[in-house]
Amino acid sequence: MNCDCTENISLLIDGELDAVETRALERHLVNCLECQEARADFLSLRSQLTDFPVSFQPVAQREALARILGKEQGERRPRPRGWRWAFNPPVAAFASLLILAVVFALLVYPRLKSKPETSVEVASGGGDNRSNRRTSVPTSSPAPQGTPKKATPKKSPAPATGEKKIQIKKSTPIFDPQPDNIAKNVATETGDTSDPDISNSNGRVRSADAETMTAIHLQKAELLLRSFRNVRTNKSGSVADVSYEKKSAQQLVFQNMMLRREADAAGDAQVSSLLESLEPILLDIANLPAKPRRDDVRVIKDRVERKNIVPLLQVNSNALARALD
Repeated sequence: MNCDCTENISLLIDGELDAVETRALERHLVNCLECQEARADFLSLRSQLTDFPVSFQPVAQREALARILGKEQGERRPRPRGWRWAFNPPVAAFASLLILAVVFALLVYPRLKSKPETSVEVASGGGDNRSNRRTSVPTSSPAPQGTPKKATPKKSPAPATGEKKIQIKKSTPIFDPQPDNIAKNVATETGDTSDPDISNSNGRVRSADAETMTAIHLQKAELLLRSFRNVRTNKSGSVADVSYEKKSAQQLVFQNMMLRREADAAGDAQVSSLLESLEPILLDIANLPAKPRRDDVRVIKDRVERKNIVPLLQVNSNALARALD
């Protein structure tokens, strides 16, 4: 049978119990053999711990630690490499490339950069005072052909010297076709073609295409607004599905922007103003949810009625259709 006071024996030996608990535990030890044996065991263990020899020598341990650290620092110290690095293959390759670059920069590059000039020596003479004249002709683009070439007068032969002279022979003037001698083409300068009806027909074709697209766009927008105006509400107060009107409005918005820019560029103020009034309504319908609220639909309907845009779309689409017919 284990005693509950056995755990407090070590505290009694260490003196960690107060006076009341100490007296109570001492009275318990008189009658409890198990606690007496535990006390004897603790005292024996304590005596063995106190008799254990201590081999702590701080001075000797400090000297041994210093020797160990000094040995590690000596091993980590890099060895002097001397001039061995200069004979490594990577260093030799880099040095050779550097030398080649310097030679190219000093010798080859200035020769490539300089423009050679062709010197022509012309022997000229007049009376007793004869001298040699050297003219430098740079290698540049030829002279413009606006003026005819002039004939070079024949010079008297120069005295025989050590230098080789180039004799320029007299040549007849060559008259090449010049811009001043050619009749101007009025059609090319003014941008007109040979047949003015062709350009007019092209302009009419382009305007007809734009007007056709505008008429079709106005008809589609009119049908969309009529369909949206006829949307009914349910008994619960919500609006029926307007996904068809929303999808049609999303397709017509981008086409409306394109046609409005073309009308502005062509100077058609009437069509441009109509498309500008139509664009915010198409944007509002395109941004509606699939099942919008009744108030949102009523606001757009009021805007359509207030701007009276449906009759305007009908009138303009019919006018454009008649013009195309």
